[in-house]
Amino acid sequence: MDSLVVANVKQRPTRTAVSIIGVALGVVLVMMFAGLVNGMQNDRKTRESSVGADLMFYRDFSLTTTSLTLPTQYVPKLQEVPGVGLVSPVGQYLKETKTGIGFEILEGIDFPTYSQMSGIHIQQGQPLTEDLDVIVDEVYARQKKVTVGSTVDIFSRKFRIAGIFSPPSGSRIKIKLSSLQQILSSPDRCTMIYLKCAKGESTATVAARINQALPDNKLMPLEDLKQLYEKGIPAFNTFLKVVIGLAVIVSLLVILLAMYTTIMERTREIGILKSMGASKGFIVRVIEQEALLICISGVLLGYAAAFMLKIGIMRFTSLQVELEPRWMLYAALIGIGSGLLGALYPAVRAANQDAVKALSYE
Repeated sequence: MDSLVVANVKQRPTRTAVSIIGVALGVVLVMMFAGLVNGMQNDRKTRESSVGADLMFYRDFSLTTTSLTLPTQYVPKLQEVPGVGLVSPVGQYLKETKTGIGFEILEGIDFPTYSQMSGIHIQQGQPLTEDLDVIVDEVYARQKKVTVGSTVDIFSRKFRIAGIFSPPSGSRIKIKLSSLQQILSSPDRCTMIYLKCAKGESTATVAARINQALPDNKLMPLEDLKQLYEKGIPAFNTFLKVVIGLAVIVSLLVILLAMYTTIMERTREIGILKSMGASKGFIVRVIEQEALLICISGVLLGYAAAFMLKIGIMRFTSLQVELEPRWMLYAALIGIGSGLLGALYPAVRAANQDAVKALSYE
Protein backbone atom coordinates (compact mmCIF):
# COMPACT_ATOMS: atom_id res chain seq x y z
CA MET A 1 0.00 0.00 0.00
CA ASP A 2 2.85 2.37 0.79
CA SER A 3 4.28 1.97 -2.71
CA LEU A 4 0.84 2.60 -4.24
CA VAL A 5 0.40 5.80 -2.22
CA VAL A 6 3.85 7.12 -3.12
CA ALA A 7 3.37 6.21 -6.79
CA ASN A 8 0.02 8.07 -6.91
CA VAL A 9 1.60 11.16 -5.35
CA LYS A 10 4.57 11.11 -7.74
CA GLN A 11 2.33 10.61 -10.74
CA ARG A 12 1.07 14.20 -10.53
CA PRO A 13 4.07 16.24 -9.35
CA THR A 14 2.66 19.68 -10.17
CA ARG A 15 -0.62 19.18 -8.33
CA THR A 16 1.22 17.56 -5.43
CA ALA A 17 3.60 20.51 -5.20
CA VAL A 18 0.71 22.98 -5.21
CA SER A 19 -1.02 21.02 -2.45
CA ILE A 20 2.14 20.89 -0.35
CA ILE A 21 2.62 24.65 -0.75
CA GLY A 22 -1.01 25.24 0.24
CA VAL A 23 -0.60 23.30 3.47
CA ALA A 24 2.73 25.02 4.12
CA LEU A 25 1.07 28.40 3.71
CA GLY A 26 -1.43 27.54 6.44
CA VAL A 27 1.38 26.39 8.75
CA VAL A 28 3.38 29.58 8.10
CA LEU A 29 0.35 31.77 8.78
CA VAL A 30 -0.25 30.18 12.17
CA MET A 31 3.39 30.04 13.25
CA MET A 32 4.40 33.52 12.12
CA PHE A 33 1.44 35.43 13.49
CA ALA A 34 1.54 33.50 16.77
CA GLY A 35 5.30 34.08 16.87
CA LEU A 36 4.92 37.80 16.23
CA VAL A 37 2.21 38.25 18.87
CA ASN A 38 4.08 36.20 21.48
CA GLY A 39 7.42 37.73 20.61
CA MET A 40 6.26 41.33 20.92
CA GLN A 41 4.30 40.73 24.13
CA ASN A 42 7.02 38.70 25.85
CA ASP A 43 9.77 41.08 24.77
CA ARG A 44 7.96 44.09 26.14
CA LYS A 45 6.96 42.22 29.32
CA THR A 46 10.59 41.27 29.97
CA ARG A 47 11.90 44.77 29.42
CA GLU A 48 9.14 46.52 31.36
CA SER A 49 9.58 44.17 34.32
CA SER A 50 13.33 44.86 34.38
CA VAL A 51 12.80 48.51 35.31
CA GLY A 52 13.44 47.59 38.94
CA ALA A 53 10.39 49.37 40.33
CA ASP A 54 7.93 47.95 42.83
CA LEU A 55 4.94 50.12 41.90
CA MET A 56 3.69 52.11 38.93
CA PHE A 57 1.70 55.28 39.64
CA TYR A 58 -0.42 56.38 36.67
CA ARG A 59 -3.64 57.93 35.50
CA ASP A 60 -4.34 56.37 32.09
CA PHE A 61 -2.33 53.35 30.97
CA SER A 62 -2.75 50.48 28.52
CA LEU A 63 -0.37 48.22 26.61
CA THR A 64 -0.61 50.72 23.74
CA THR A 65 -0.20 53.93 25.77
CA THR A 66 1.10 56.78 23.60
CA SER A 67 0.35 59.96 25.53
CA LEU A 68 1.56 62.01 28.49
CA THR A 69 -1.39 62.39 30.85
CA LEU A 70 0.08 62.39 34.35
CA PRO A 71 1.34 65.67 35.90
CA THR A 72 4.94 65.42 37.08
CA GLN A 73 3.90 67.53 40.11
CA TYR A 74 3.11 64.17 41.73
CA VAL A 75 6.83 63.35 41.95
CA PRO A 76 7.58 65.49 45.08
CA LYS A 77 4.27 64.45 46.62
CA LEU A 78 5.14 60.78 46.22
CA GLN A 79 8.58 61.36 47.69
CA GLU A 80 6.92 62.61 50.86
CA VAL A 81 4.95 59.39 51.38
CA PRO A 82 6.55 57.27 54.14
CA GLY A 83 8.17 54.13 52.77
CA VAL A 84 8.77 55.47 49.26
CA GLY A 85 12.41 55.24 48.21
CA LEU A 86 13.18 56.10 44.59
CA VAL A 87 10.74 57.98 42.33
CA SER A 88 11.27 58.21 38.57
CA PRO A 89 8.84 59.81 36.07
CA VAL A 90 8.70 58.24 32.59
CA GLY A 91 6.97 59.29 29.39
CA GLN A 92 6.19 56.78 26.63
CA TYR A 93 5.27 57.30 22.99
CA LEU A 94 4.51 54.59 20.45
CA LYS A 95 6.02 55.45 17.06
CA GLU A 96 6.26 53.75 13.70
CA THR A 97 9.61 52.23 12.81
CA LYS A 98 11.73 53.69 10.03
CA THR A 99 10.97 50.72 7.79
CA GLY A 100 7.24 51.18 8.29
CA ILE A 101 6.95 47.61 9.59
CA GLY A 102 5.92 47.46 13.23
CA PHE A 103 6.22 49.98 16.03
CA GLU A 104 8.69 50.85 18.74
CA ILE A 105 8.35 52.68 22.04
CA LEU A 106 10.18 55.94 22.56
CA GLU A 107 10.76 56.59 26.25
CA GLY A 108 11.48 59.90 27.95
CA ILE A 109 13.32 59.47 31.24
CA ASP A 110 15.06 61.30 34.03
CA PHE A 111 18.38 59.46 33.66
CA PRO A 112 19.77 59.84 37.21
CA THR A 113 16.71 58.38 38.96
CA TYR A 114 15.89 55.87 36.21
CA SER A 115 19.41 54.44 36.09
CA GLN A 116 19.56 54.20 39.87
CA MET A 117 16.26 52.31 39.94
CA SER A 118 16.79 49.99 36.96
CA GLY A 119 20.53 49.46 37.23
CA ILE A 120 21.23 50.38 33.60
CA HIS A 121 24.65 51.80 32.86
CA ILE A 122 26.31 53.31 29.82
CA GLN A 123 28.50 50.76 28.04
CA GLN A 124 29.73 53.20 25.39
CA GLY A 125 29.50 56.98 25.16
CA GLN A 126 27.81 59.08 27.83
CA PRO A 127 24.40 59.59 29.48
CA LEU A 128 21.75 61.98 28.21
CA THR A 129 23.04 65.53 28.41
CA GLU A 130 21.74 67.52 25.44
CA ASP A 131 18.11 67.91 24.37
CA LEU A 132 18.79 66.21 21.02
CA ASP A 133 20.59 63.22 22.55
CA VAL A 134 19.30 59.64 22.72
CA ILE A 135 20.63 56.48 24.29
CA VAL A 136 19.87 53.02 22.91
CA ASP A 137 20.39 49.51 24.21
CA GLU A 138 22.82 46.99 22.74
CA VAL A 139 20.11 45.09 20.86
CA TYR A 140 18.92 48.26 19.11
CA ALA A 141 22.48 49.24 18.21
CA ARG A 142 23.15 45.80 16.75
CA GLN A 143 19.89 45.56 14.79
CA LYS A 144 20.10 49.09 13.39
CA LYS A 145 23.88 48.94 12.92
CA VAL A 146 24.42 52.24 14.73
CA THR A 147 27.14 53.42 17.08
CA VAL A 148 27.82 56.35 19.40
CA GLY A 149 27.68 59.50 17.30
CA SER A 150 25.22 58.09 14.75
CA THR A 151 21.95 59.93 14.22
CA VAL A 152 18.37 58.69 14.30
CA ASP A 153 15.23 60.40 13.00
CA ILE A 154 12.62 61.11 15.67
CA PHE A 155 9.63 63.31 14.84
CA SER A 156 11.47 64.58 11.72
CA ARG A 157 14.44 65.68 13.83
CA LYS A 158 17.97 64.35 13.95
CA PHE A 159 18.92 62.98 17.36
CA ARG A 160 22.51 61.99 18.14
CA ILE A 161 23.17 58.68 19.85
CA ALA A 162 25.04 59.79 22.97
CA GLY A 163 25.45 56.35 24.49
CA ILE A 164 24.62 52.65 24.41
CA PHE A 165 23.22 51.23 27.64
CA SER A 166 22.94 47.80 29.20
CA PRO A 167 21.07 45.73 30.28
CA PRO A 168 17.82 46.20 28.27
CA SER A 169 15.19 47.94 30.39
CA GLY A 170 11.94 49.54 29.27
CA SER A 171 12.13 50.83 25.71
CA ARG A 172 15.20 50.29 23.57
CA ILE A 173 15.53 53.99 22.74
CA LYS A 174 15.37 56.74 25.34
CA ILE A 175 15.52 60.54 25.33
CA LYS A 176 15.29 63.14 28.08
CA LEU A 177 11.80 63.44 29.51
CA SER A 178 11.93 67.21 29.01
CA SER A 179 12.67 66.68 25.30
CA LEU A 180 9.69 64.34 24.88
CA GLN A 181 7.46 66.81 26.73
CA GLN A 182 8.56 69.58 24.39
CA ILE A 183 8.05 67.49 21.24
CA LEU A 184 4.55 66.39 22.31
CA SER A 185 3.63 69.85 23.63
CA SER A 186 2.95 68.35 27.07
CA PRO A 187 5.02 70.34 29.58
CA ASP A 188 5.27 68.91 33.10
CA ARG A 189 3.59 65.67 32.04
CA CYS A 190 4.58 62.01 31.91
CA THR A 191 2.92 58.65 31.27
CA MET A 192 3.68 56.96 34.59
CA ILE A 193 5.86 57.32 37.67
CA TYR A 194 7.88 54.30 38.78
CA LEU A 195 8.32 53.84 42.53
CA LYS A 196 10.75 51.71 44.49
CA CYS A 197 9.97 51.08 48.13
CA ALA A 198 12.51 51.88 50.79
CA LYS A 199 14.47 48.95 52.17
CA GLY A 200 12.40 46.83 54.53
CA GLU A 201 9.07 48.34 53.44
CA SER A 202 6.20 46.19 52.22
CA THR A 203 4.88 46.98 48.74
CA ALA A 204 1.28 46.52 49.91
CA THR A 205 1.78 48.84 52.89
CA VAL A 206 3.39 51.57 50.79
CA ALA A 207 0.64 51.24 48.18
CA ALA A 208 -2.02 51.72 50.86
CA ARG A 209 -0.29 54.88 52.09
CA ILE A 210 -0.09 56.29 48.56
CA ASN A 211 -3.75 55.58 47.88
CA GLN A 212 -4.66 57.36 51.10
CA ALA A 213 -2.41 60.36 50.43
CA LEU A 214 -3.18 60.69 46.69
CA PRO A 215 -6.66 59.32 45.93
CA ASP A 216 -8.33 59.45 42.50
CA ASN A 217 -5.19 58.04 40.85
CA LYS A 218 -4.18 54.51 39.94
CA LEU A 219 -1.44 52.31 41.34
CA MET A 220 -0.24 48.99 39.98
CA PRO A 221 2.35 46.59 41.44
CA LEU A 222 4.91 45.66 38.79
CA GLU A 223 4.01 42.00 39.31
CA ASP A 224 0.49 42.81 38.08
CA LEU A 225 1.98 44.53 35.04
CA LYS A 226 3.75 41.29 34.14
CA GLN A 227 0.43 39.43 34.32
CA LEU A 228 -1.14 42.11 32.13
CA TYR A 229 1.42 41.40 29.42
CA GLU A 230 1.01 37.65 29.85
CA LYS A 231 -2.72 38.01 29.12
CA GLY A 232 -1.74 39.94 26.03
CA ILE A 233 -3.33 42.66 23.98
CA PRO A 234 -6.98 41.66 23.30
CA ALA A 235 -6.89 42.94 19.71
CA PHE A 236 -3.77 40.85 18.98
CA ASN A 237 -5.32 37.72 20.48
CA THR A 238 -8.50 38.19 18.44
CA PHE A 239 -6.44 38.74 15.30
CA LEU A 240 -4.50 35.55 16.01
CA LYS A 241 -7.74 33.54 16.20
CA VAL A 242 -8.83 34.97 12.84
CA VAL A 243 -5.48 33.98 11.29
CA ILE A 244 -5.79 30.44 12.65
CA GLY A 245 -9.27 30.15 11.17
CA LEU A 246 -7.95 31.41 7.86
CA ALA A 247 -5.12 28.87 7.93
CA VAL A 248 -7.60 26.03 8.49
CA ILE A 249 -9.74 27.20 5.56
CA VAL A 250 -6.74 27.55 3.25
CA SER A 251 -5.39 24.07 4.03
CA LEU A 252 -8.83 22.45 3.84
CA LEU A 253 -9.75 24.02 0.50
CA VAL A 254 -6.38 23.34 -1.13
CA ILE A 255 -6.45 19.65 -0.21
CA LEU A 256 -10.16 19.34 -1.05
CA LEU A 257 -9.72 20.81 -4.55
CA ALA A 258 -6.50 18.91 -5.24
CA MET A 259 -7.84 15.53 -4.11
CA TYR A 260 -11.22 16.01 -5.78
CA THR A 261 -9.55 16.76 -9.12
CA THR A 262 -7.20 13.82 -8.64
CA ILE A 263 -10.10 11.45 -7.99
CA MET A 264 -11.87 12.60 -11.14
CA GLU A 265 -8.74 11.92 -13.19
CA ARG A 266 -8.32 8.48 -11.63
CA THR A 267 -11.89 7.28 -12.10
CA ARG A 268 -10.84 4.34 -14.33
CA GLU A 269 -8.04 3.37 -11.93
CA ILE A 270 -10.51 3.29 -9.05
CA GLY A 271 -12.86 1.17 -11.17
CA ILE A 272 -10.05 -1.31 -11.79
CA LEU A 273 -9.28 -1.50 -8.08
CA LYS A 274 -12.94 -2.13 -7.24
CA SER A 275 -13.27 -4.79 -9.97
CA MET A 276 -10.25 -6.53 -8.40
CA GLY A 277 -12.06 -6.69 -5.07
CA ALA A 278 -10.83 -3.53 -3.34
CA SER A 279 -13.24 -2.54 -0.59
CA LYS A 280 -14.58 0.93 0.07
CA GLY A 281 -12.48 1.13 3.21
CA PHE A 282 -9.33 0.27 1.25
CA ILE A 283 -9.92 3.05 -1.27
CA VAL A 284 -10.69 5.61 1.44
CA ARG A 285 -7.50 4.62 3.29
CA VAL A 286 -5.33 4.95 0.18
CA ILE A 287 -6.66 8.43 -0.61
CA GLU A 288 -6.39 9.56 3.01
CA GLN A 289 -2.81 8.25 3.16
CA GLU A 290 -1.99 10.26 0.05
CA ALA A 291 -3.41 13.34 1.73
CA LEU A 292 -1.44 12.54 4.91
CA LEU A 293 1.81 12.29 2.95
CA ILE A 294 1.10 15.64 1.27
CA CYS A 295 0.18 17.27 4.60
CA ILE A 296 3.32 16.05 6.38
CA SER A 297 5.44 17.38 3.52
CA GLY A 298 3.56 20.67 3.71
CA VAL A 299 4.10 20.94 7.47
CA LEU A 300 7.85 20.35 7.10
CA LEU A 301 8.05 22.94 4.32
CA GLY A 302 6.04 25.35 6.48
CA TYR A 303 8.44 24.87 9.39
CA ALA A 304 11.43 25.64 7.17
CA ALA A 305 9.76 28.72 5.68
CA ALA A 306 8.71 30.01 9.11
CA PHE A 307 12.24 29.75 10.52
CA MET A 308 13.66 31.55 7.47
CA LEU A 309 11.05 34.31 7.81
CA LYS A 310 11.85 34.63 11.51
CA ILE A 311 15.53 35.22 10.74
CA GLY A 312 14.70 37.79 8.06
CA ILE A 313 12.14 39.68 10.17
CA MET A 314 14.37 39.92 13.23
CA ARG A 315 17.37 40.92 11.13
CA PHE A 316 15.75 43.71 9.13
CA THR A 317 13.02 44.98 11.48
CA SER A 318 12.58 45.73 15.19
CA LEU A 319 9.89 43.04 15.51
CA GLN A 320 10.51 40.04 17.76
CA VAL A 321 9.38 36.55 16.73
CA GLU A 322 9.12 33.61 19.14
CA LEU A 323 8.28 30.26 17.54
CA GLU A 324 7.08 28.37 20.58
CA PRO A 325 6.94 24.53 20.47
CA ARG A 326 3.23 24.52 21.37
CA TRP A 327 2.40 26.68 18.34
CA MET A 328 4.53 24.48 16.13
CA LEU A 329 2.42 21.55 17.34
CA TYR A 330 -0.83 23.49 16.79
CA ALA A 331 0.28 24.43 13.27
CA ALA A 332 1.08 20.79 12.47
CA LEU A 333 -2.27 19.59 13.83
CA ILE A 334 -4.09 22.27 11.86
CA GLY A 335 -2.24 21.47 8.63
CA ILE A 336 -2.64 17.70 8.91
CA GLY A 337 -6.16 17.75 10.39
CA SER A 338 -7.61 20.16 7.85
CA GLY A 339 -5.85 18.29 5.02
CA LEU A 340 -7.27 14.94 6.04
CA LEU A 341 -10.70 16.51 6.45
CA GLY A 342 -10.45 18.09 3.03
CA ALA A 343 -9.59 14.72 1.46
CA LEU A 344 -12.44 12.90 3.19
CA TYR A 345 -15.21 13.89 0.77
CA PRO A 346 -13.25 12.98 -2.38
CA ALA A 347 -12.24 9.69 -0.72
CA VAL A 348 -15.83 8.75 0.15
CA ARG A 349 -17.01 9.78 -3.33
CA ALA A 350 -14.35 7.59 -4.93
CA ALA A 351 -15.22 4.63 -2.70
CA ASN A 352 -18.92 4.86 -3.62
CA GLN A 353 -18.35 4.87 -7.38
CA ASP A 354 -19.94 2.07 -9.38
CA ALA A 355 -17.18 -0.19 -10.72
CA VAL A 356 -18.81 -0.69 -14.17
CA LYS A 357 -19.38 3.04 -14.71
CA ALA A 358 -15.88 3.83 -13.49
CA LEU A 359 -14.33 1.37 -15.98
CA SER A 360 -16.26 2.95 -18.87
CA TYR A 361 -15.29 6.52 -17.81
CA GLU A 362 -13.35 8.46 -20.46
